[in-house]
This record gives sequence, C-alpha cells and structure tokens, in this order.
Amino acid sequence: MRLKAVQNVILLFATLFCSVANVYTQSTSITQLNQLVAEKNIEAATSLASKINFKKLSLLDLARFNRCMAEVYTEKNRDDIAYTYLINAKKQFKALDSLDQAIDINIEIIEVLLAFRKNIIDYHPYLNEYINYAKQKNNPYKLSKAYMQVGKSLYESNINLSLVYFKKAYREILKTNNSQYLCRILQNLGVVYADPKINKIDSALYVYNLAFPYLKKENNINDLFNVYTNIGVAYHLKKNYKKALFYYNKADSIPILEYKTKKKEILYDFMSENYKSMGDYKKSLEYIDKKNVYKNIFDENKQQLAIKDIDTKYNTKQTKLENVSLKNELNKNYVILIIGSILLIITIIASVLMYKNLDKKKKIAEQEKFIQIQKLEATLKEQELHEIDVMLESQEKERQRIANELHDNIGSILATLKFNFQNIKKTLDSEEKNRLLLFEKTDQLLEEAYQEVRAISHLKNLGVVGQEGLEASVKKMAEKMSFLEKITFNVLPFGMTERIENTTEIMLFRIIQELCTNIIKHSEATEVNIYLTQHDQSEINIIIEDNGKGFDYKKVTTKGGIGLKSIEKKIEQMGGTITIDSVINNGTTIIIDLEI
Repeated sequence: MRLKAVQNVILLFATLFCSVANVYTQSTSITQLNQLVAEKNIEAATSLASKINFKKLSLLDLARFNRCMAEVYTEKNRDDIAYTYLINAKKQFKALDSLDQAIDINIEIIEVLLAFRKNIIDYHPYLNEYINYAKQKNNPYKLSKAYMQVGKSLYESNINLSLVYFKKAYREILKTNNSQYLCRILQNLGVVYADPKINKIDSALYVYNLAFPYLKKENNINDLFNVYTNIGVAYHLKKNYKKALFYYNKADSIPILEYKTKKKEILYDFMSENYKSMGDYKKSLEYIDKKNVYKNIFDENKQQLAIKDIDTKYNTKQTKLENVSLKNELNKNYVILIIGSILLIITIIASVLMYKNLDKKKKIAEQEKFIQIQKLEATLKEQELHEIDVMLESQEKERQRIANELHDNIGSILATLKFNFQNIKKTLDSEEKNRLLLFEKTDQLLEEAYQEVRAISHLKNLGVVGQEGLEASVKKMAEKMSFLEKITFNVLPFGMTERIENTTEIMLFRIIQELCTNIIKHSEATEVNIYLTQHDQSEINIIIEDNGKGFDYKKVTTKGGIGLKSIEKKIEQMGGTITIDSVINNGTTIIIDLEI
C-alpha cells in the first residue's frame, strides 16, 4: 500500500511538472512569435504559429497570440482575417482587466477597417471609445493617435477638416518625446497639403523636411521610405519629373520590411506615371509590370524572381533585336488592307468631327448660360459682402463716436463737477462733520463715475492699438475676460514676429472678441485656448477652443442678427476660411486660416 501511495505521489508531481513545463514552453513560443512579427519575418512567424497549440495557452498568451496573428494577416493583405483576430484580442485583454491594451487595439481595428476596399463595418464606435479614454487619462500620445485617425478617416470626404485634425494631432504629440509618431503625423500633413484640393506643394515639402532629422537619428527605414516616396509625389505634382524620379529611386533602394508588398505596389505605380509624364513609355510599361508582381504575387521569393525576369525582358539586347525584327516583318500583302482601313478611318473621323462640331456648339451655348449665372451669383455675393462691410464700418464709427462723446462732453462735465466739490470741501469747517461726510461720499461717487466714463471712452482703443498689435491686444482682452474660478482665457502665440496690416488686425481682433463674448454668454466653458500662429509671414492661423457644452451649428446659423454667418462671410471676403467643429457636451473648436 505504501509503495502504491508513493507511486501516486510521484505520478502527480510528474503531471504537474509536465503541465508547468508545457505552459512555460507555450509562453516562450508566444514571445518568439512576437519577436518575429516585430522583425517583419512573416514566413517564419506563420510557420511558428502553426505549431502553437493555442488551446493550451493562458488567457494573456492567447490575447498576445491573436494580436500577433492580426499583424501577420495585415502584412499578407488579408485585413478581413486580421480584423477577427483583433476583435478576439480585445475581448481577452478586457477579460484580463488590461483596459489600456484593450483600448490600444481600437486604433489597430480602425486602421484595418479603413484599409478594407469594400468596408461596411462602422469604425466610429471604436474611435469614440478611444478618444473618450484618451481624454479621461489626459494622455497626449493617445489623443494624438485619436486625432490622427480622425484626420485619416475624413481625408476623402472633408479634406479641410482632415487638415484640422492632423494639426491637432501635431500639437498633442509635441507635448511628448515620441519622435517616431511625430514623423508619421508630419507625413500625413504633407500628403494633405499636396492634395489638389489644398494644393500647397511647398508646404508639403516643408513638413516632409521637418521629419528628416528624426528619421535619420532613429534610422527608421520604413518611415524614411514613406517620406522619400511622398517627396517624389510632391515634385511630380510640381512637374519636376527628374527630381521626382530621384526620390522615387531613393525610396526603392531602401530595404523595407513593414507592409512591403503594398508599399512597393504603390511606389512602382507612381514611377510608371512619372516615366509616362517624361515620355519614356518603355520604362512606364516596365514599372507597370513590376507593380503587378506585387499586386498579384504574395510570396516574397517568387516576387524577387518575377522582378528579375522583368528586368531581363526590358534591358537585354536580345529583346531590342526582336523588337526591330518585328517591325521589319510587316508583310506587303497587308498594304491593300491598310489602305482600305485608312479610308474607313477617314470616313469615321469625318462623321465624328461633324457630330463633335454640333455637340461643341451646344456645349458653348450651355457654357455661356452657365457663365451668365456665375456672373449674377458673383454680383449678388459681392453686394452681400459690401453690405456687411458697411454695417461693420458703421459699428466701428458708432463705437468711436460714443467714446469721443463720453470723453469730450460727459467726461469734462464730471471732471469740472468733481473739482468744484473738492473746493467746497476745503471751505467747510471741521465742526460740520455730517455735512463733510456727505460731501466725501458724493466726491467718491463722482470719482467712480469719472473713472467709468474714462474707461468706456478708451474702448475705442481696446484691442488693436498701433503700438501693440494683434498678439498684445488679444492677451489684454483675455486678461479682462478671465474670471477667477469661473472662466480662464489662455493665449498661445507661435511665430507672431511680424506685424500685419492694421485694418486686418482690427478686423481679426473684432472677430476674436465677438467669438469669445459668445463663449462667455452661451458655452458654460471654464477654459478657453486661443492659438495665434503665423507661418512664414504669409499666413495666419487662429484656433479658438473651449471645453463648454457645444452647440448645433445648423440651429445657430438659422437665427437672425450679426452672428456666425456674418463672421464667416467677412472672413471669406478677406480671402480666408473658417471651420467650426462643435459637438454637443464636448466643446467647440473654431479655426480661421488667412493669407496675409
């Protein structure tokens, strides 16, 4: 009996040891898998994953396994499968109370959904959850990632608002030391600036160059590939095809690992278009073939072989000889057929030209009608803007008239009255205490009235004063509008080194003043940030952010009076743009961009 009991104990220990050893082995495999994925060794990662018994994994290792597999299938351009792995990983991290890791997966889910070619799944719930979590944690890095994704999601539908969110992401990431993510934001800013709808190619090149010091310092080859490609696109848009080709070749020389198939396919498509624009159709066809290799072949070894075959096809002397011989093998028997074809083509062309001539006359008539409508609309718009000008100018004159009236007339009367009271006070006997007290109170009231009138009379110079400028005037206004424990106005200037034209300063100050007054009246905000940014003395950017209750833009703009619509039209007349982003119970951001 004793021997049997000892055998049972030994068997139990052996079982426990095997169990622990198995768990340790599986956990080590997950660590190795994670390392292979980080190194972008997808083939080795796939092979290792097939050997892992995920049924025996702990919940933490299972979550890590699913996250790794999502990245593996993303690299294989199977975003549908990657999405399933990410959803499972998120559920498992939540079950482990690893909320930070679960929320981080939201960004990966959004990126996968945005990559779907025919996506029908709404990514907004994941985005809203991530933004709320980032705000709750007051984490600038997470907020930056959230704004980055909003910017990417809006790129196709509203590129101007997309630019706003990329700028917000840029401001948040500057609060951290994460230079890698800073570079990615700069790349996205550059892509938006280079878009034909914005068409600020020089601004795009400027932000791309801002990223270079960080990329070279960290030797980030994947992002360096992206920047070289994007610079090539920018020079292509400037029609500097040789310089574009120079940067495309620099990108092609980089041994990237991350999303290599997708990136090479896109790069070769750009190079094909560039050669086509240069008139080198042979090279253009060569890079179309190379692009198709990465589009249709997913095995890396097969890709390399296919690329070599293409290089041989387009660059050997034998091919050139074959092309020459094909040209010389035209048979004389086809001459008659060619002549007949030419006659047929001439007949068809004549018919087409007659049809086009009639169609052209019709289009010219339609264009003339359209131009007349445009002229009428432009006249009405100009008249409307002129009326706003007259109204704002009359308001400004009325302010100055009232200030002058107070200063010159009522102010003088109060000053004289105060002087007389002070003289009367001097003639009173010391025994007439009651009368003396009455005079002192009256004198104090006169002093307060005089100071009030003097302050009102100086309103004509509140804000933009010749010696101060916009920055100093807005700071003074913010100081006057801030109330302790109720509302705080912060002014954050950047690059405001040069004065701008005084009329523009006055108009911008009045607009900022009215917007801030509206915030005090309606928003219930406790903090307001006013960003004043001047770019290269050619553009000024104003952002007014509050943490108030927000509003419904459509409802507000339907009301009468001088409101947001008048401000929008005035900015439009000045050649600028205004963007209003307000969400109920989530604050308001107003952005003004103006060339100066």
